[in-house]
Amino acid sequence: MKEEIRKKILTKREVYSDWEEDSLKVLKNLLTLSWLFDYNVFMLYYPHRREVDTKPIINHLLNLSKIVLLPKVKGLDILPIQIHDLENMYIGYGGIKEPRGDVYEGKIDVVIVPAVAFDVHGYRLGYGKGYYDRFLPKIKPLFKVGLGFDFQIVDKIPHDPHDVKMDYIITPTQIYKTKKED
Repeated sequence: MKEEIRKKILTKREVYSDWEEDSLKVLKNLLTLSWLFDYNVFMLYYPHRREVDTKPIINHLLNLSKIVLLPKVKGLDILPIQIHDLENMYIGYGGIKEPRGDVYEGKIDVVIVPAVAFDVHGYRLGYGKGYYDRFLPKIKPLFKVGLGFDFQIVDKIPHDPHDVKMDYIITPTQIYKTKKED
């Protein structure tokens, strides 16, 4: 079932023509959670294959003098790398742009997580390799925020006990706050 959902959503996302406009709507919705910006250390992802474009969010956080981290894949792990701009990047794992720099060793307050799909309970369906499900329990961020387009929200994502739930899922039209006890 996971593979069916993954294939259906990725096919839709590949041809989604409003992704740039809707990415800005996601950013606007994220900004309505103004208390989130009281925190200092944010980890995001660099957009790939028509994922919600995080570049405006990254630049906004850098302009607010926040510590901004992007993932670098090493083996089966994600390493958080601090960035100061979006210039010092290279094509890394899976054709995704990755940052050059040192691994950040401090506490990460907010992680903005990519996904293929989400459900309203906070579960996410990634690309199937489990990188974030291994990474998030290690760092224990205060908040885990998923970004997606409306068509990426499905009724139910099959999940396993090790799957990590998001605290918020933000789309162009909705902000879903999930319950910790779900």
